[in-house]
Amino acid sequence: MCITRRPVARARTDYDERPATPQQAREMRAALNTSAVEAVALMAANALCEYLNRWNDAGPAEVTQAQSAVETALSIDPAFYLAHYARGFLCRAQGQHEEELAAFDETIKCNSDFARAHAQRGEALLYLGRAPEAIAAVDVAITRNPTSKIRGYFYWVKGRAYFYQEQYPEASLWLERSVRNWPHVWYNRAYLLSAHALSRKPGNRVTVRRVFGAFDERFPGYTVAQIIENERATPGTQPFGAMRKRFHEGLQVAGMPP
Repeated sequence: MCITRRPVARARTDYDERPATPQQAREMRAALNTSAVEAVALMAANALCEYLNRWNDAGPAEVTQAQSAVETALSIDPAFYLAHYARGFLCRAQGQHEEELAAFDETIKCNSDFARAHAQRGEALLYLGRAPEAIAAVDVAITRNPTSKIRGYFYWVKGRAYFYQEQYPEASLWLERSVRNWPHVWYNRAYLLSAHALSRKPGNRVTVRRVFGAFDERFPGYTVAQIIENERATPGTQPFGAMRKRFHEGLQVAGMPP
């Protein structure tokens, strides 16, 4: 579904050019409701994206505002897919991963072609410790939109799912693809670094130095402690926490300062 300004434009045209009738008023209200729920849901999703990524100093205040926006969007249109999508991020930020999964399931129910929702569903499954299902969900996203401009995110979720299963060569493959297609975030690069360090392949030290050098060039001065602090935005389950601990150990093996 394409998000455009057509509902507002249509309502303005109706108001300017059509005679006032009960039907015209009803259609105008519907068009404006559609525009309103889109704006509110997108605002919530964007604010939560900033918070979860630790961007632009977004903090608990943004989460509170997003919660209010999600509630507003769902009250306007309980079947609007982006409202449920934003709710999935809200639940993630609150560490409510069963509810997060349910929200992304509802998103897909409302719009099954929305590839991002399938990938986010995979992320929710991973937080619940269901890595094979997470990979399958991402595969659906890739099938739905193989040339997506955010396919780097799809690859990131799949790579981390393989990391979760300690399949480090497979993790490295997908995380390399993620970094190529989505070079602006720290976490796909950090997981790639850790995966290479933990794989302990013969001659892998050269690869670890290369990946660490590329990471440090884009994100200079990062420490394991800073990464742990960033991760506080997304509380995990106990099994996921164990995977994160391995991730941190791999970073230290690679030479990242504690």
